[in-house]
Amino acid sequence: MPSCRHHSRTPDRCRIRGFSLVEVMVGIVIAMLASLVMLQVFATFEERKRTTNSGSDAQTEGAFASYTIERDTRMAGYGLNMPELLGCRVNSSFNGTASSFTLAPVMITNGASGRPDAIRVVASSKKKWSVPARITTDHPPQATNMFLNTTQGIEPGDLIVAAQAGKDCTLMQVTNIPNGNVQIHHHSTSPWNPPGGQNIFPKPDGYTAGAMLFNFGGFTDHTYSVDARGNLQLSDFRSSTNTSTIQPLVSGIVNLQAQYGFDTRPGAPTDGRVSEWSDTMIDADGSGTVGDAGDIRRIYALRFAIVARSVQMEKPKPDGTCAITTATSANKPTWAGGDIDVSKNPDGSANASWTCYRYKVTETVVPLRNLLWRE
Repeated sequence: MPSCRHHSRTPDRCRIRGFSLVEVMVGIVIAMLASLVMLQVFATFEERKRTTNSGSDAQTEGAFASYTIERDTRMAGYGLNMPELLGCRVNSSFNGTASSFTLAPVMITNGASGRPDAIRVVASSKKKWSVPARITTDHPPQATNMFLNTTQGIEPGDLIVAAQAGKDCTLMQVTNIPNGNVQIHHHSTSPWNPPGGQNIFPKPDGYTAGAMLFNFGGFTDHTYSVDARGNLQLSDFRSSTNTSTIQPLVSGIVNLQAQYGFDTRPGAPTDGRVSEWSDTMIDADGSGTVGDAGDIRRIYALRFAIVARSVQMEKPKPDGTCAITTATSANKPTWAGGDIDVSKNPDGSANASWTCYRYKVTETVVPLRNLLWRE
């Protein structure tokens, strides 16, 4: 700042004072060092912020995926909780193409070599109440009218399943409910009813008096799996067209593991409880046959784990390697069923950078209440 003073000889003389070149350069250096420190702190903060946010996102995605499967699984077995139905082989035909499936509330397709499993959930989608009916007159394969003890709750368009001990079950569609005698029609005007009952009715006599008829209305048939891109996807079966539509539900899901909860106690348990968990079907009833109707009737719960991966890839070490997650690290993905292999992509191909990510595991046990409360 300027500083002036009067001199005895030069009273108007004024001297100007300021920073020297050295002082300016020192100030610039200090400012540059401060900027570098602030930028380093900001970069570190942003990196940790992204890690925290990606971990939070993975946890949210895993929780949402788990809730979606759990909510659907709780309805598994609705409408098919009678012993005559569980484990029954159901024969059907749509527009002349015959097919069959085993009637079970939940079915697990076990992924080979640690690949993701798939969970199939089956239930009735009947919105109105309906009670099982009994066939009162022998029903040969070629007949198109079925006499029952009641038609309450049955409506045209409903899918029905006939069942009798020692025989396969048959899927049909109601086309009419005539007045007069208590009966229903299943004419070939429906694509689910082949002419003459070919390929779907037990041979040679069809169903005899006393067989049961169950009204499903329609089928809730959902399959949850993980696609090659790491999305939890849903395959939704449509009975009107006999086709399934596939839609992605949640992203960032890299693995799905599931287990059946069996009651393996000898005899005929009167209270359903889980005594053994298994990735695949077992001889739960001790009959000597794995996966028969007796085994399916002893499934009382489903246990599954969802593995979500963070979107943010962690920074590698100076040598280019990562060790955020390893097969021996404390944070490796694991659940009650054991360790979960995330070193591969969902399609089974190797994932070289899997150790650079963080993973969140969401584990859920779902009691199959419709099986626990059956009959």
